[in-house]
This record gives sequence, C-alpha cells and structure tokens, in this order.
Amino acid sequence: MCGLFGWIGPRPLSELELGSARRAVSSLVHRGPDQQGEWHQDHVYMGHRRLSIIDLSVAARQPFLDAAGRLVLAFNGELYNFVELRSELEREDVRFVTNSDTEVMLAAFARWGDRALDRFDGMFAGALHDRATGRHLLFRDPLGQKPLYYHRFQGGLVYASELRALLTLDQFRWRLDRAAFPRYVMNGYYAWDETPVDSIRKLLPGCLLEITKAGLRLERYWDSRPGDHELNLTETEAAEEFERLFAASCARSMRSDVPFGVFLSGGLDSSLVLAGCRDNRADVRAFSVAMSEPDFDESAKARLVARHVGVSDHHLFSMDRASVEAAMKGVLASSDEPHGDPGFVNTYFLAQAARSHLTVALAGDGGDELFAGYAPFSGLAGVPWLQAAPAALLRAARQAVRLLPAGDGYMGLRATLTAYLQGFPASQAVRFPLWLASVGPEDLARLCPAQPARLYDSVERLMEPVAGRTPLQQLLYFYQKVFLSEFVCLHTDRAAMQFGLEVRSPFLSPAIIEFANRLPDRMKLRGRSLKWLLRQVAARRGFPVSIVGQRKQGFTFPLARWLKTVLRPRMDELLASELWADDSLVDMAVVERWRQEHLSGTQNHYRVLYHMMAFRAWRLSYPGVESGAVCH
Repeated sequence: MCGLFGWIGPRPLSELELGSARRAVSSLVHRGPDQQGEWHQDHVYMGHRRLSIIDLSVAARQPFLDAAGRLVLAFNGELYNFVELRSELEREDVRFVTNSDTEVMLAAFARWGDRALDRFDGMFAGALHDRATGRHLLFRDPLGQKPLYYHRFQGGLVYASELRALLTLDQFRWRLDRAAFPRYVMNGYYAWDETPVDSIRKLLPGCLLEITKAGLRLERYWDSRPGDHELNLTETEAAEEFERLFAASCARSMRSDVPFGVFLSGGLDSSLVLAGCRDNRADVRAFSVAMSEPDFDESAKARLVARHVGVSDHHLFSMDRASVEAAMKGVLASSDEPHGDPGFVNTYFLAQAARSHLTVALAGDGGDELFAGYAPFSGLAGVPWLQAAPAALLRAARQAVRLLPAGDGYMGLRATLTAYLQGFPASQAVRFPLWLASVGPEDLARLCPAQPARLYDSVERLMEPVAGRTPLQQLLYFYQKVFLSEFVCLHTDRAAMQFGLEVRSPFLSPAIIEFANRLPDRMKLRGRSLKWLLRQVAARRGFPVSIVGQRKQGFTFPLARWLKTVLRPRMDELLASELWADDSLVDMAVVERWRQEHLSGTQNHYRVLYHMMAFRAWRLSYPGVESGAVCH
C-alpha cells in the first residue's frame, strides 16, 4: 500500500518541474510513511511513497527496475497471489533478488505483457514504463479498490494516487468541474471518472491507459457482468464452491510481514471474513467500534461473532459524540475529494484507533454489491406495479409518505419510501441512481438553478452492456461499476491510508466476483431475503440465528440527530452563505430552508446537508482551484 506520482512531459523535465514533482510525491507521505523513491530520465518522472508490507528491506523499494534495466514499475496496493505467480515464473527460469510482490508484478509484465493483468489477484493501481520504446502504461484493479487520477495536457500527462498531489502542481491551472457538482450533491460522491476538477479524471476500474508517441489509448482489460455464463449448481454445491473460493481468498489476503487483523462490524460480511481468517490463523485479532447511541451500536453482535468464531483478542473502541466530532473534523480537514458518506467518519475513527496495533486490516467490502445486500434489491419486486401506476396515484403516495414522522434513525420508513418512490416513473437505468439519491431532480433543480446538468447520460451508457438482463442483474451491475469503487472503496482507502493503514477485502478477489456474477438470481435474492447464499454459508458454519438473519445495518453514526446538537456549529459554519458566494453553485435560500426544516424536525435533510458540508470543507482546503463562475 503506497502512493505514486508520475509526470510525462513533451520535453525533458526542468529542475523547476522536478522540484514540483518531488513535492507532489511528498504530499502522499501518509500513504507511504516508510520510504520515498524516484526514477526519472529525460521527459519521464516516476515517484513513490512506500508503506512496507511485503519484504520490508530497502531492496524492495520503488520505483523498481527489472534486471535488464528496461522496465520501470511503481504501484500502489498489494498483489495477493504473488507467491503462486513467483513459483510459476521461477519454473520458467526467472530469477528473483527480493521477496516482494513488486518484483513479481514486474517480472509478470516482462514475461506476459499486458496479459499479466488478467493473472493478478489483488488491489492495485500503477504505472509501467518501457525505456526501450517510451511506452508508458497506467492500470487499475478490476473493481477500483485503489485510486488513480490523471490530467492530460498539451504533449504530456501527470498522474497520482490522490487528487491532492496533482493540485500541488502550480504549473497547471485548476478549475472546478461545475457540471459535475449537481451529480455530486445528488450522490454524495464523484461517480465514474468524474472529479471536482474539470480537467482531472479517474482511470476507470479494470482499465489501462497506454501513453505512446502516437497518443493515448484507453482499454478495458477486465470485466464481469451479472448473468454471464450462469452456473448450473445445486444450492449445496454453490455454498461449497463459495466456501472453497473464500477460504483461498482469505488465506491470500492475510499474507503480510507486518501485524494484521480484521475489522469486525458484527454484520454478516465481516463475520464471514473473521471466520475465514480464523480458519487459517488461530492468532487472528478483531477490531470493532462501540457506538454510544444504542440504535447505531453493533458491538454486541461483534462480541457474539468473535466468541462464536473463537477469537479472544478482540479490541473494542468506544465512539461517542466527542470522538465523532473529532473524527469528523479530521475527515473534513484532510479530505482529498469531497465524499458525503457518514460511514467515512466511522472508518476514519476505527483506522486511527487501530493503527497502533496493526498495519494491515481485512474488511467485508463487496459482499453487498456482489450478493445483493442492500434495501433497493428488495424493492425490485414492486417495480412492475409502480411502473404501471397512474401519475395521480404516485402523487398521492408521495403526499401520504410526507405525513409520516421525519425521524432521525438509520434508514427510517419515511426516508426509505421517499427514496423508493423517487424512482417512478423512470427508465430502469435511471431508477437505480434515483433510489440512491439524497435529493430528487426537482429539488436539485431548485438548489442548483444555474447549473444545467444532464444527470443520467453516463448511467445510461454504463448500463448498455446489461440491457435486457434481469432487474436484479442490472442493479448488481450498477452497484459494482459505480457505487462500490467510488463510494465504498474510496472511503475505505482514504480513511485508512490517512494513517498508513492497508485495508484488504477478500470478497473482491476476481475469482469470487466472477463466481458471484455467474450465480442464478435465486441464490442472491429469495423473496425478501437478501444475500441468500451468504446466509446459507453462515448457517452452515453454525453462526447464531441473530447473525444469520440480521437486517443490513450501515457502519455509520446518528448524523441526522447530531446535526441538531453537537455537530450543529460545524454545519452552520460550512453552510454559511458567505462561503458559497464566490462559486455561485447553489441557491443559498434553498439551503437555509432545508437547514431550518432539518433543525425543526419537520424534514430529514441530513444527507444533502452533509454532502454540501463535505464539499465546502474540501473547497476550503484547496482554494487554488478556481471557481470558473461567470462574473456579472
């Protein structure tokens, strides 16, 4: 787990540009506190910050050159199956001088070319330079667990693991992406390849970007779609095959030369991860959070799971109002990209608390997106009825929902029904982002009247490959391609790497992704039972009924409630009209009305209010990014 930065120029880099490049690398010190390395020649610079996980010696530092001195590699992440790949390469007479996964990755590229990417099991984003041909290759793992940003300019390109590294470069002029802002407010994150800066893009998951004298070429090297080549398995066979694949993934994910443990929420996914790790190592440790608010506290479930699995070394960190306030302050102050997920704060707190005990953690990210674990999957059953409902009936239903108490708990009835009805009438592709949106299109237009936005063009293009497949398969595809990489994986990566902590997810092995996507729908969603197969696996392992049958509980805190009390000063500060005046992004009268409605309890606007808070905190951290607003 590391951070990288690169610069490919149209001419040899000047001393001034080299100095800027080194400062950009240094800005990633939190991602790699152990070592800093660089390689540069003529018009190419590659810099790296290292968090030492496998082979802690200086010999394994990056950028790494092959024995012939032709290929140069810098990457962020881990290659879990490097042991197996190394053995295969050694049988082909490849010799190694370190025990690192970096050298194995480089040797794989040297032997198999770009096809090596198909052989990798891990989380990674990296760059490979061929000194003989001048070819430069950027690549990102299948589901985007590790980030990679790039900016193309006349005759060249710069790239980095985090947005902040690129924004340190004063040779370039950075402007807000004003067209993307409404989509951010609606989603709470920058989806697909968008960022808050209009000329900086993310390399998409499962893609490579080739830079040569002929120009740039973007290619998808990996894909998996729900419904591909459906497996013909009995329920018992499916459970046994998952257990086999998952055991192997847990074993590989535990490979480390530094202390490791499991982030245990008490939910089904992290419980299966802990059990899988305990099968391999008796000394595995668990790390959990106890929330001071009972309706958000899962610590009792976490303790029950740890006892059941046989893990006695279980660390429980208490998270109360004061610690939430401190963690939120840290999240907002260190944000690399605006992110409106309250769970980011919880992950930040857990990573900070656990860092003194370990350097690598395993988590349950991906279980919901692969096996249908979110509430919208249950809502698919009602789609045919509501899609055919008259407009008058839909209006009446929305009015009836507004009569319910606003509430401030996790996934209250009013909020759930409001989001669900928001998806009608709409096409299948558009319905999915509407179900997850913090604010509907009409309210968004009131909030951002001067920001015309085609909200759904990219989503409709995204969903084209699964057109005609079942609604469940299409919704799974949406979650995997958009929500998982830029919502779930992004907040896990940023929160943990702020403290130089690596978090791995055994669910996101390509073998498990492909297996899950080939399963019949009935093995994921059965009636209203979500994640059906995972529940069967947990039952086979003898987990308590309360764990097997539990409902989804997000890893979050009572943000809606606390915005009215302990977090209100921070909200008032970040939503002050004067802070938003120069950008002219929103109608502050609408914001103030929503703020007052939330404080009075007549409406629950916590999601959109927090999205705006996160954006403004990011904006304050990067004042050098120009607004791009039209002057009147």
